Amino acid sequence: MFFILSKILNVLFSPFVWVLLLLLAGLFFKKENRRVIHIMAFGILLLFSNGAVFQGVVRLWESEPVALSHLSGNNRNVVVLGGMLSENQYNGLPRFNQSSDRFWQAFYLLKTGIADTLLISGGLGTLFDEQTPEADMWKAYLKKTGMLSGNILTESQSRNTYENALNSAKLFEEKQLSKRIILVTSSFHMPRARACFEKQGFQVEAFTADPLGGTRPLQWKDYVIPSAGIMELWGILFREWAGVFMYKMNGYI
Repeated sequence: MFFILSKILNVLFSPFVWVLLLLLAGLFFKKENRRVIHIMAFGILLLFSNGAVFQGVVRLWESEPVALSHLSGNNRNVVVLGGMLSENQYNGLPRFNQSSDRFWQAFYLLKTGIADTLLISGGLGTLFDEQTPEADMWKAYLKKTGMLSGNILTESQSRNTYENALNSAKLFEEKQLSKRIILVTSSFHMPRARACFEKQGFQVEAFTADPLGGTRPLQWKDYVIPSAGIMELWGILFREWAGVFMYKMNGYI
């Protein structure tokens, strides 16, 4: 029930949806009140499309990036969380999204000898899709491209971050692997993910990927030119904050 409710409510965390709802509500108010509603909608549009405002907030939230030289070297197992790809319904191949940066950062740790084992944890995170579970798509892709090896494990039953941690713990116990891990996920998602894994008894060293915060200094256009893409990023951040709140309410973290 929690999984279903979280997916249904996701749409409400978009500032763009708020603007549309206000404009729609304005149709049912008298003319003098409609002007106030339109001003509110315009204000939300300006605030949440401003790149400088978003960057200022998200950099306070996201986990700090970690240089490879700062990794302890004691944690030889890497866990990377799903949410990185979906299945192309036309040709059956994986379609990589921005968060696939998670995998390639984790894969680098494995292939450069920083870690010995890599676990890809991710199943079906959508309500109505009947596509192949994400970790299974990764396994097939790596096998066909010749990149699959015996030290790459997959876990394809998880639907959310809580289940990532729970199912990873079960697999680690079955394989008798050390629960001292390097956890790889998106920067905005790391605080919740880390708390979930620590709740399941893991000792976590965080290695972030796919930051929402910019990797360059702010430019003049970030302050003055509205961006629809920034509004979409606010939606991601709001959903993450809601997820943290709900996980605390449910005792997941």
